[in-house]
Amino acid sequence: MRLFKNPFVSDPIDSPFRVHKKDAQNLIVEIGCGVGLHPIQYAQQSPDDYIIAIEKTREKYLKFAGRVEHHPDIKNIYPVHANAQHWVPQNILPNEVDKYFMLYPNPYPKEKHKNKRFMHMPFMAYIIETMKINATLELATNEKFYYQEAREVLADVWGLKLKSDSIIDSDTKARTHFEKKYLERGEVCYNLVFQKSSK
Repeated sequence: MRLFKNPFVSDPIDSPFRVHKKDAQNLIVEIGCGVGLHPIQYAQQSPDDYIIAIEKTREKYLKFAGRVEHHPDIKNIYPVHANAQHWVPQNILPNEVDKYFMLYPNPYPKEKHKNKRFMHMPFMAYIIETMKINATLELATNEKFYYQEAREVLADVWGLKLKSDSIIDSDTKARTHFEKKYLERGEVCYNLVFQKSSK
């Protein structure tokens, strides 16, 4: 695996979200938020947190941005239209993030595309660098192979501690449109929570 080299200067960054985020708020980052169902619900339910939600697909992002405009009362959400691999290194500093969400990322099931899975990307090194000690990374998938691979690689390769390994209950309110679809089909949805330790 190639080492991840951040080409950007790691001095304090004047990213626009910092104007709105309060110092006391936990920083949450969601990568691949789709049309924004989860980050909007999260922002409403967690006013003491500040969530940055990133979506690179233009069509999905525009729907997400439209949803945010219809919720002017929500002040703790920052929509981003970008590739997270480019945006995060330019805007997030080391030891700054309290929680990452990666809900149903593209599993890239073909073996030849294995290097495109988040757990195998050099970018993961910077994700972990941005996490505070005891910060968490929550990942959900409906693909058993992806669940098993993430469970192993994120712990053994990246040194994250597995904090929770569960299956989403079919009676649970779906967090994303993908989750809603999978649960309605009767598919198993796996949910993993990893934690960054001091070691």
